[in-house]
Amino acid sequence: MLLHGTPNWSFIWRNVAPILAESWKVYVFDWPGFGTSDRFPNQNVSWDEQPRRLVELIEHWQLERPAVVAFDFAPIFALRAHLLEGLPLGPLVLADAAVIPPFATDFSRQAKENIGVFRNLPTHIAEGMIRAHIERTTHHPMPREVLDGYLRQWRGDEGVAAYWRAVECYDEHMARPLVPRLGALEIPTLVLWGEHDAWLPPSMGRTLAATIPNATLQYVADAGHFAPEDNPTGFANAVGEFLREHGHT
Repeated sequence: MLLHGTPNWSFIWRNVAPILAESWKVYVFDWPGFGTSDRFPNQNVSWDEQPRRLVELIEHWQLERPAVVAFDFAPIFALRAHLLEGLPLGPLVLADAAVIPPFATDFSRQAKENIGVFRNLPTHIAEGMIRAHIERTTHHPMPREVLDGYLRQWRGDEGVAAYWRAVECYDEHMARPLVPRLGALEIPTLVLWGEHDAWLPPSMGRTLAATIPNATLQYVADAGHFAPEDNPTGFANAVGEFLREHGHT
């Protein structure tokens, strides 16, 4: 299962999933409120609700101990589902992972703390801010058509409103109960990080890996925060090698 983060959607896996699908059955979806999933006013996209939806989705697909690749904020959802909800998981990849606070970017923190002001911004101004924010996610400049793909879900009045709903739910307190439990994590874990991540510096990956017993730390060469975008082959190969090493076929 490939779990996207924010401000992206399952579009980020379009070049990774086909590589992994040569050897595994791959499941990809959009979290509620993102991508092509339902979006509506007052939607609950909170960080305590999404993990419960992950449990329900795995039950719906009838998966037993699936390997999970969780990117950006999605590791919080996967870990809360596993450590707090008791969801059995197979090998776990935590990629450029927002797990140990603080991890919110300056822009996201300012937006959350002043959400009323940001919600009242004209749509075209908000779109420009979101665009500038996403442009910093990769080590290499995104081609225009790729950037447009990431921005597709955040355009127009409805898209901008959905973006601010997601930002309002950023909650580092949802990660804090996980930190003392990481030392008891028993499933094989790979901490995978873009070597040029400008959002979450690689030192955060070292700290996370050191907190989890027997975790493996690996960097994705020539990649920024959106490592699956910058170097999808390197990202997919690292995941594949890890799964094979732990007998996940």
